[in-house]
Amino acid sequence: MRIEQLIYMIEINQTGSISLAAEKLHVSQPNISQAIVNLEDELGVKLFNRSRYGAVPTEEGKLIISKAEEIIHKVEELRETAGFQANHLSGSLSIASVPSLCLSVLPPTLAVFKAKHTGVELVMTVLDYPQIKQEVQSGKVDIGLIAESRNYEDRTTTFIREFLLESRIMACVGKNSKFAHRTSLSFEELVHQPLLLNSEFLINKLKKYGEPNILFKLGNSEASKRIIAESIAIGFYTEIGLKYDPYVQTGSIVPLEITGEDMDVIFSTLRLKGRHQSLACKEFIKELKAIITTL
Repeated sequence: MRIEQLIYMIEINQTGSISLAAEKLHVSQPNISQAIVNLEDELGVKLFNRSRYGAVPTEEGKLIISKAEEIIHKVEELRETAGFQANHLSGSLSIASVPSLCLSVLPPTLAVFKAKHTGVELVMTVLDYPQIKQEVQSGKVDIGLIAESRNYEDRTTTFIREFLLESRIMACVGKNSKFAHRTSLSFEELVHQPLLLNSEFLINKLKKYGEPNILFKLGNSEASKRIIAESIAIGFYTEIGLKYDPYVQTGSIVPLEITGEDMDVIFSTLRLKGRHQSLACKEFIKELKAIITTL
């Protein structure tokens, strides 16, 4: 039994396909197929049911794959601990985050982490929530930083979430808006105003009060902030995302509380279940949580 056989088995289970596993691991398909056949012969059990639709683990295979994941995790921990004891971390760490964290906790976290661990290559991507889930599930990023409504329930067992912080969604108006002197807006008022909105979560909430007047479906771009600052439309951002926003700091944009619905969202880390969590990833999360406590 070889370590690479265990890695092949785990990757086939995660991709559901020998060909996809081969492509991802940069190994030829015949080599992976033969390695799995040899492993099945050695263990005396069939690990996968193969068909033209892919490879599905048998009941015996599921148990063995679970044990193989534990072994690979320990091997990775051993390698990383050796590197850490040599006073450096290396390799790469890819992160995908929702925009709300990019003007608040992420810049200082990235600065502190990079200063401490110069040997780690950081790859940072800003995406929306559905894209982050796809990137984490496909293994293209090591960790996602997401925001979900407090009442959201994900019934899948694909991901592992770890709580970071809680924040509110705010309605943002321009300084010349007729609402700029207010401290809050209700959903009944918001639904009839020109809105910048592409969140299905908010759209569904607004539809309880009428048909939303969506002017543009724009994301968290600078164009959106400029439109809001000019009092052309109302936009929506989390309180944490507005903490250091230059438009808010200069008074060009005024955040208002939204009444009538629970507008709290939970920020969490998102990892793929069964994937090894690298020491670099653990160190990054530790620094991120430390920065959050200072807010």
